[in-house]
Amino acid sequence: MTGEEGLSAELSATAELLSRTGDLDEPSGPAPWLVRQVLASQRDDEQLAHWTSSTVIDDNVQAPVFDEATFAWLHRGLTDVYDFPIGHAGLMHTYGYLLSTVVTPYGLKRQRWLTSDLAVAFGKEPTHLQPTASETPLMERVASTVLPALSDPVGTTRVVLAFDEVVDTTNAMRTVFVADPGSGSTAVVYGLVTSSRIQIVSTFPVQPLAQEWARTRLSEPTRYRFNYAPPTASPGSAFDGATEVLVSRV
Repeated sequence: MTGEEGLSAELSATAELLSRTGDLDEPSGPAPWLVRQVLASQRDDEQLAHWTSSTVIDDNVQAPVFDEATFAWLHRGLTDVYDFPIGHAGLMHTYGYLLSTVVTPYGLKRQRWLTSDLAVAFGKEPTHLQPTASETPLMERVASTVLPALSDPVGTTRVVLAFDEVVDTTNAMRTVFVADPGSGSTAVVYGLVTSSRIQIVSTFPVQPLAQEWARTRLSEPTRYRFNYAPPTASPGSAFDGATEVLVSRV
């Protein structure tokens, strides 16, 4: 069994225990490092503010990618109140996805955190975003990695395509693709841009972009993507907006 396979098995055992008991105990649980990181992230208001809201119902499978017990544990003790299936994107897309055992058309959600593609695409060490690589919580490592490109795609050299889907005069949904010039590893980060802040929805590795794919994507109708949960609309719904290209190097 490889290190990745062993870690995945440990996470599956942890997910089963959490679903069955509704709680995880740090000293005796199968993944004490996960409990420590989740608790640290739950208590860090500055890091929590870097992320917006998301639904646990995946757009591809049209079903929750983890259960209500896991959702409740992830959001325990937060100042903001979340009701299943809408929760905090950072806690869900990092730790929740690590605990997800639902297979999507792209595989398990946790794979993005167990492989090196995402970190390499953003110019980090290959292990930088692997969950056990550091005691620094994964949610914090992810935010510090992707926020520069999301905040300033024009000034980020690895950005190959970036565009805003403008919702109204103060809100836009931003999609940024980055690529490593050596390996070709490519990733996307998606977030909410308002007049006062920029918040992450999700990030994950993708296939290298082709010109035809980019043209097709830019011509698609504007809608909410990647399981973002807008406050006044349904996740995945279309909106009457315009697409503004910020960077195009495809």
